[in-house]
Amino acid sequence: MGVKDITANAFLADNKRFADVCNSYLYNGEDVIRPEELLEQDAREI
Repeated sequence: MGVKDITANAFLADNKRFADVCNSYLYNGEDVIRPEELLEQDAREI
């Protein structure tokens, strides 16, 4: 399971890619989440 997590984290680490994926699934492709408005955080700290 660790390899999948590392791959997914690396893929979604790019703000543009993360915004595209979220907008596609959550908002039917509408640009609601903008990459330049995202802040990087370590998910392990939450």
